[in-house]
Amino acid sequence: MSSYKVEIDNERNIDLLTDGESGSSVMIDRMGCELIGYRVKNSRGKEIGLMYRDSQAEMPESGWKNHATVLFPIVGGLKNNQSRLGATVIKSPGNHGIARRSLFSLIETAQQDNATARYRLRANDYTREYYPFDFQLDLTFTLKGKILTVRFEIVNPGSMPLHYCFGWHPGFRTPVIAGKGKKGGCRLVFPEGKIRKYQNNEHCRLTGETEIIDVGGPLEWTEQELEATLMYEIDDPALRTVTLEDPASGVAIRVDFPEMPHLGFWSEPGDEFICIEPWQGMDDREAQEPFDEKVGVVMLAPGGRDMRTIRVIPQTD
Repeated sequence: MSSYKVEIDNERNIDLLTDGESGSSVMIDRMGCELIGYRVKNSRGKEIGLMYRDSQAEMPESGWKNHATVLFPIVGGLKNNQSRLGATVIKSPGNHGIARRSLFSLIETAQQDNATARYRLRANDYTREYYPFDFQLDLTFTLKGKILTVRFEIVNPGSMPLHYCFGWHPGFRTPVIAGKGKKGGCRLVFPEGKIRKYQNNEHCRLTGETEIIDVGGPLEWTEQELEATLMYEIDDPALRTVTLEDPASGVAIRVDFPEMPHLGFWSEPGDEFICIEPWQGMDDREAQEPFDEKVGVVMLAPGGRDMRTIRVIPQTD
């Protein structure tokens, strides 16, 4: 008998994927297709919530109100909340586009060798108000043991090329176990190599300046740099992995994103989370470019399909 289970709550539009053997679970809110809970057990059987405000569906009165935002069809913001693709105007209701403000449909589940839930968003009257194109965006969450796999799948059902950016914006609790250590004691660790750092201004828009930096071991960061968002382009797929280490809690969270060339780190000073954000695409430049010339924008031909996978691999004492 399988230890995996998918519990569906159509009243709240919140679903729970569990593995009874490892004691792991993930909770997904269909509004925005947002991962709002991710719990694992350590070697002593203690349950640990990895997400910021883990498993709390209610909106907080202040501070960051999300857990793991889905970004589509833009990453970050558009200058003055709009852009152009030829004669077509593309708008955004705020940062990161329309998916985060849309209710996804649960279309498929599985609970044999893993716990899986697949969600879908299709173009509708609301999305066309901002992004006047046909699209299908599927997200599939798969829990196997402690490991969570998130698959993005974008289909172009229209007759014209589809241009978009997309990404994921999960915020992990720092320190992972409240009262054990501090956020400043957590480390972001890259493999050894070279990556490109993008400079951005106070509005988070790209200045056009980049530099190649050496990485390998813990990355140096400050609260102020995280607030401004650290942005990177990683050409070598072997370097598209980063680990959030929390020595005081005895927890490390590795995020692998081999098909996503861009990465951001973001937080708010004083708040106990760090977001690790794999992206395909970035914010606008300050000297705004046409939408199809944005950094990392994808052009998907009619009938085309784009699939990318991100894995989260927790390790606990």
